[in-house]
Amino acid sequence: MTSPKQPAILFDTGHKEELAIDEPELSQLVKLLEINGMTSYTLNTSLTLEELGKYQVVVLGNPLESSFDSQEITAVVSYVEAGGGLLIVSGATIFGKGGDLARNTNLNQIAQHFKFKFSTKAIEPPSEAPDGLIAAGPAGDHPILEGCGHLLLASGVSLMAENTETHLFRAANVIGTPTIAIATESKKGRVIAFGGGTFFFNDYIGAGDHEHLIVQVFRWLAGKSIDLPVKKVSTPDLILDETSATKAILDLRRQLDKIEVELSGLKEVINTSIKEMEKLVRQFQEEEKEN
Repeated sequence: MTSPKQPAILFDTGHKEELAIDEPELSQLVKLLEINGMTSYTLNTSLTLEELGKYQVVVLGNPLESSFDSQEITAVVSYVEAGGGLLIVSGATIFGKGGDLARNTNLNQIAQHFKFKFSTKAIEPPSEAPDGLIAAGPAGDHPILEGCGHLLLASGVSLMAENTETHLFRAANVIGTPTIAIATESKKGRVIAFGGGTFFFNDYIGAGDHEHLIVQVFRWLAGKSIDLPVKKVSTPDLILDETSATKAILDLRRQLDKIEVELSGLKEVINTSIKEMEKLVRQFQEEEKEN
């Protein structure tokens, strides 16, 4: 697979992905890639090896209510093994769940070919976290971590990988320090996976080392040098106050989780009441027969 001077990045949009670069919330990501010599494209049709082969990196960015068919999965795996770069993102929902189960998709059927999988349970920062974010630190000495001290996520899911050397970031302020990102190679190609993608969006991309990390990720996946300086996008006017914004999101998530529990309890009460009414009706019918 040949690699042009300016890497072409394909964002799949045919499976209702959250990371769809035509969305205004991802405008800074597009600019960041552009000023660092990369061009972004979208594809809203089925994935084929012929089509994927036109790009140096393919992004499957948090699909929702949509699955990849067997031919698409074969195409993606073959693309990577032939030398392509693949970025996979799967995240959490507002009900404390995540991954394929919560998002009704099948990314793990692709991930299993590269010996890792996404959890179906969301991870959240402890309530005492001062910034309300999952703070992840580097796990190992992978080349793309050069100059990257930490990763911040509003929510996410953990990743399980057979080879611990592939672990990229671990959630430092969460019990058990679960892995939140991995990087691995498969034959001629490369794969990176994140258990959450909020740091790609305008509200978070300028925080911490996110811009530097993102550029390093795409350079590594495209097989390009990661020793070059990273040009950053000026985003101060677009970044929300992280503490207030993320706390509001987490508060809303907790409220919705509480509502979910209350609705579950109400359902049990209703079912119990129906059973009691059915019992009374049967008793009444039996008394009527006796009379």
